Amino acid sequence: MPGDLIKCPHCGTTNRVPAAAAGTPRCGKCHQPLPWIADADDTTFGDIADAAKIPVIVDLWAPWCGPCRMVSPALEQLARDLAGQVKLVKVNVDVSPQLSQRFAAQAIPTLLVLRGGQVVARQTGAAPLPALRAWVDQALVTA
Repeated sequence: MPGDLIKCPHCGTTNRVPAAAAGTPRCGKCHQPLPWIADADDTTFGDIADAAKIPVIVDLWAPWCGPCRMVSPALEQLARDLAGQVKLVKVNVDVSPQLSQRFAAQAIPTLLVLRGGQVVARQTGAAPLPALRAWVDQALVTA
């Protein structure tokens, strides 16, 4: 399965990170954890998010949504900060109506933390990085 190319924040080596994998991505050179950010849709979500062995932050978003575009960089930073501990999965609600329905997303961005495919935390609306970090940290403790 092809993956995105990610530059290791520790040593600068470029690595291919698949959207779905049995473990967690690590740099091929220095073996440090890599940020895991993937896109998913109605057909790929099961393999990419539900089957993940680590907690998954799900971002239900749309390209026309201003708050979604504002929160995206903070979520990506969070994925970098928590590399090896969480996976960020971005779902465009315009092309994934079944997932929008499954998670009863009535507003976007809707952010979820999943463990084993089950929602353990939910937040609607954009928030700054410190608030998102506190929300995810709390979800990881209680999950």
